[in-house]
Amino acid sequence: MDMCGDPSERVDPARESAVARARGFLTFLAMTPAFASSFQLSLLFAHDAVRLDRRRRPHPGLAWATFTTITAFGCRMKRARGSRRLRRDGDGRTLYLCNHRAWSDFFVDVYLTEGRAFMMSRMLVAVVFPLFMVPAMACGCVFGFNRSGGEKDKLNAALDAHYAAYEGEFEGMVCYPEGTRNVREHSLPLKRGMLRYAHSRKMAVQVICTGRKERVFSSHLMSAERGVALPTYFSDVVLAEDHPDFEDFYNKIRAEWDESWSAVNGLSDAEVESLPDYVPRERLVRATATHDAVMLGGLVCLALGAALVYRGGSRAFGLL
Repeated sequence: MDMCGDPSERVDPARESAVARARGFLTFLAMTPAFASSFQLSLLFAHDAVRLDRRRRPHPGLAWATFTTITAFGCRMKRARGSRRLRRDGDGRTLYLCNHRAWSDFFVDVYLTEGRAFMMSRMLVAVVFPLFMVPAMACGCVFGFNRSGGEKDKLNAALDAHYAAYEGEFEGMVCYPEGTRNVREHSLPLKRGMLRYAHSRKMAVQVICTGRKERVFSSHLMSAERGVALPTYFSDVVLAEDHPDFEDFYNKIRAEWDESWSAVNGLSDAEVESLPDYVPRERLVRATATHDAVMLGGLVCLALGAALVYRGGSRAFGLL
């Protein structure tokens, strides 16, 4: 009995791979404009973002991250085995350490932290994607910085000022301690700069590692995919006050990082699908004048964009 089936019906792995790469590239091209204008589009599709009740409204950054993660890319979050719980507001400031794999990090990690943390990002991103970076920075969701050495004190003071300016909106910060995008099978050494900041400010640290983010939306691979299941692991919380010695603090965080990394990487599709679904909590805040200004500006941008598209389309088809 032929257990391999009819040879004419077998799928050529090389051809199947080439088709998958082409599909991923075309999806990447289609999704890039949507990603670039995702902050504005979230106002249309995230109805809670424009609710009139100013006392209970998602932070604009969370509305954007939820729209992009769930509506635009259809990501399915999975809780990895052994995962702890997200450290939430009320327990003091938290530094969330996430793994940097692709452009999708931006929205996935804000979504996973439930809009409780602002994100550190190089100012270069604002040049490439001004439509979402400018409003994200305006409402405090993103802290922009320029990568340069020798100015740690100035950067730390700027972070302190950011916390003070958005007191009550954010009690956490997301940063990427490897310092660069990493899709290798092993993690990189952790940079110490932000960990020293956290230690000096007596902050808590929690690792949040998420596997397969590069499959969602990656400039490096020039590929995108909807409906990807993403395994996520929340580590134990490390308190700076419990580790007066910085090296002890660093080593404890490194151990948590390694455990988190191992929990979400190297899993097969079947193993990921077998994990339980994970949905972050809804977090509503009191809207500020800045939130309303960002919302109004986004709606104006959408109206202008629609007008330009209509005018360009009309000219192209000779209707004017």
